[in-house]
Amino acid sequence: MDGFFSIHGEKANLLRRSTAFLLFCLFALQPVRGQVDFGVRAGLNMSETTLEGISHTTVGDLFKMERHDGYFFGPVLRVGLPVSCLGIDVAALYDVRKTEISGKQISMRSVVVPVNARLDLPLLRELFGIYLTAGPQLSFNIGHEGFSWTDVNSVQNTFRVQSSNFGFNAGAGVRVFQLEVGVIYHMPIGRTADLVSLSQTAQQIYEIRSANTNNWQINLAWYF
Repeated sequence: MDGFFSIHGEKANLLRRSTAFLLFCLFALQPVRGQVDFGVRAGLNMSETTLEGISHTTVGDLFKMERHDGYFFGPVLRVGLPVSCLGIDVAALYDVRKTEISGKQISMRSVVVPVNARLDLPLLRELFGIYLTAGPQLSFNIGHEGFSWTDVNSVQNTFRVQSSNFGFNAGAGVRVFQLEVGVIYHMPIGRTADLVSLSQTAQQIYEIRSANTNNWQINLAWYF
């Protein structure tokens, strides 16, 4: 169990990934000489957590996923590129995602940095339009590293959240003046967390790896 929960150089990997991601953001914004808009973004999370890698069950079908919700908010930067209709938006969002696993409430809190390419299609000049977005996202866990509980079957369960996550976004929405309303789907690349169960009576490990959280977001953004 100690080997399973060891960090395995996670801090060093996190530093490398963070540095690479920030360099990517800086490089992407270097050629930009177009319009720059600052704003705020907020919305709701609707998550779906799946548990994969089940080879066998030694303590029964214990886990029932319930209640997936949450919210996010933070500043956003929208930059127009010299090429017509193309742009980039970068945000730094405080993100909360909540769920229940067999009655155990789990709240995952993180700072999320999405970097999306944009295609803006004006319909009534600057008054109304639609947009498409897609791009990478990096998130950093700032909440609990793990949640542990013992269920009615005397099984010790540990849900351990990864310190960082990388994923991909795709979305669309409408713009009215400086207000944007959209929907974004986020798909993580790699696992979001690990879930391990230990039967205290039989001392058998029932292990579920790769707990992944896909996420739908309904968001509002207002640019100044």
